[in-house]
Amino acid sequence: MHPSTPGIIKLVVSFSWTEVSETTKRDSFLQRLLVRQAQPAELIENLKPRGELSLAHDYWFRGGFPEPWLNPGDRFRANWIEQYLQTYLYRDVKRLFPGQDDARFRRFLEMLGGLSGRILNYADVARALGVSQPTARDYFAIAHGTFVWRTVPACTRDAVKRVVKHPRGYLRDSGLLHALLRVPDADALMSHPQMGASWEGMVVEEVLRQLAALGAAHDYSYYRTGAGAEVDLIVEGSFGRVAIEIKHGSSVDSRQLRPLRDFVTGHQARLGVVVNNDTVPRQYDDNLIGLPFTHL
Repeated sequence: MHPSTPGIIKLVVSFSWTEVSETTKRDSFLQRLLVRQAQPAELIENLKPRGELSLAHDYWFRGGFPEPWLNPGDRFRANWIEQYLQTYLYRDVKRLFPGQDDARFRRFLEMLGGLSGRILNYADVARALGVSQPTARDYFAIAHGTFVWRTVPACTRDAVKRVVKHPRGYLRDSGLLHALLRVPDADALMSHPQMGASWEGMVVEEVLRQLAALGAAHDYSYYRTGAGAEVDLIVEGSFGRVAIEIKHGSSVDSRQLRPLRDFVTGHQARLGVVVNNDTVPRQYDDNLIGLPFTHL
């Protein structure tokens, strides 16, 4: 199956982790979170995993595009993603936005792999592409609007410290990211310099997609101070303000929790959550919990 057919502009939306694990109707952490009165212990009590860690890591490496997921061969996956790049990204986006410079926009799409997970400086991107800053912003808006890229704004409200105000962004499908980075297999991913950013982006996308699927209106942002203290994702809605830190490891040193703990205290957040690869959910203190990705 080709990503696009002549005469049709088709948006290709990835499967989420909940869809791949076939547990979309199961009681979930985020579903419990929507109950504003639920206490941290209640959010994780008897919470069941959606699947084995091996399945979660397979999903992470391969991404969620339906055709490659349903046809798991490496050759099929590589060919499909190349077709996707050529037909959808390079041809169909051009038809949607005919005024764009072909060569520069293609170069921009190729750059997204290296930019995923980073704080964005539009001036640097514009300079690298040889375009104006407004044009660089337009490129990101196109990528975001066509579900290729997720722009995450900086959290600047209630700021009591000097904070970074530039947005951050991620490629929305981890499999596409790994293809653009030329990561050949899951083993190579584990030693890749962008492994952490890749994992972070996959978790961010899963959280936001689950909230959307639950019909929970929400805002999202990230937080970083000038001194480097950081919280990867902040979600806010009728359920309150929740700060989320994302770690690939199975354990978290107490010193690593300080920025999250400080944010929760200083910004009157309801809860701090560390999404990691632990085996079971844990409550670290009164309003700080650890949640394995498999239980998300």
